[in-house]
Amino acid sequence: MKEWFSSKELSSIAGMPSTIQGVNRKARAEKWTSRKRTGVRGKALEYHIASLPLVVKKALYAEEESASYVVSPIEPFQLWMIAFEQLSDDEKSIVASWLMRNGIKDFITFINKQKKDN
Repeated sequence: MKEWFSSKELSSIAGMPSTIQGVNRKARAEKWTSRKRTGVRGKALEYHIASLPLVVKKALYAEEESASYVVSPIEPFQLWMIAFEQLSDDEKSIVASWLMRNGIKDFITFINKQKKDN
């Protein structure tokens, strides 16, 4: 599955800005994960699917060819990014503060406790 998308590709999706400049402006404002496009001159960027808005992800998945449908396991980091992006700004702030204060070790302890309680 394709993970990186150009501004031009994203500008063709409903609900997105219709210009490359508009997509880039939205990406900067929402702090999407980006990288420089290879083989292209200038400052052309592409954006990682995990940082795109949920409606855009759904549109991109719907456009994929279904004849060769294969479910590949999702990598833990990608799963975390997708889940984190679905949180509200307040929830993201709470999670980030908690992790900074308590650390990942306490987070794993919390998860293990939740598994035992359920």
